Amino acid sequence: MVKLGIIGLGHMGAFHHSISQTIPNVELIGVSDPVIKNWSKVKSPKILKAKHYRKWLDIVDAVIIAVPTTLHYDIAKDCLLKGKHVLIEKPLTKNLAEAEELFDIAKKNKLALHVGHVERFNGAVQEIQKIVNEPYLIECQRIGSFSPRVQNDSVALDLMIHDLDLVLNLVDSPLKSMNMVGSKIKTDTGDLAVVQLKFENGVLANLTSSRVSQIKKRTMSIHQKDAFIQLDFTTQEIYIHSRATASVKVGSKQMKYKQEGNIKRLFVYNENPLKSEIENFIKAVKTGKKVRNATHDMKALEVALELENLMRSC
Repeated sequence: MVKLGIIGLGHMGAFHHSISQTIPNVELIGVSDPVIKNWSKVKSPKILKAKHYRKWLDIVDAVIIAVPTTLHYDIAKDCLLKGKHVLIEKPLTKNLAEAEELFDIAKKNKLALHVGHVERFNGAVQEIQKIVNEPYLIECQRIGSFSPRVQNDSVALDLMIHDLDLVLNLVDSPLKSMNMVGSKIKTDTGDLAVVQLKFENGVLANLTSSRVSQIKKRTMSIHQKDAFIQLDFTTQEIYIHSRATASVKVGSKQMKYKQEGNIKRLFVYNENPLKSEIENFIKAVKTGKKVRNATHDMKALEVALELENLMRSC
């Protein structure tokens, strides 16, 4: 049984709280949030509630950190130094030096340090990794309405980092160049960004992220030699478009009607991605396997931080 604590009961912390209680071999021991009214989200009287996580930290094995990004480094470092496994919401930190230090501490103490890139556990993403073969263009759209709770992070760290993480993994080639145009509409940190990436193997990627749209949309399109693949992160659906070579002759004049293409819908097992993410974390805590992926996690953070710096001059 893994004894778990949750630090932060805001938007994401509330989701972690409800889902963690559905996972076998996990006992939620305590939650913390300085805003007492957030404690009402926790109904079980058995769960300890406190303004500060140190009230129960000594009696848990692992923690989930879901607080504002500016607090990530200090809290994660404190928990790791006290021997606790950590799952922390993205982005890990506001700079690379702090991120590197946290991974070094986790490695030294043989602890799990997972970053909450929840889209990695989307069923459609799991399937698409099996069918992508030498892509030459990847297009991503991640747009939605504005929420004041994320105004201290740019749209690059808030939204685009998800797509950066996935694209960098799919392409698996060093980044050659990057261009960005952005706009500050609601905040000074930047709310709209359009980014073009070129990799050393020739693959291009176009990423659009906005948190000032009237609709919510999360999609990825992949162009490759034999197919055009469309993925919807929200519905977890995948459509594969491919050219058809067959033609059909109809009537006495032998008119030919070409079938221009085939569309296949790939079956995807729909599981809650956040639940899968927490289960993966708990498995790492219990088995000691796949406890860290610093190289993978740092790549997306590095690019996102570079984009955030560019946003300041927009």
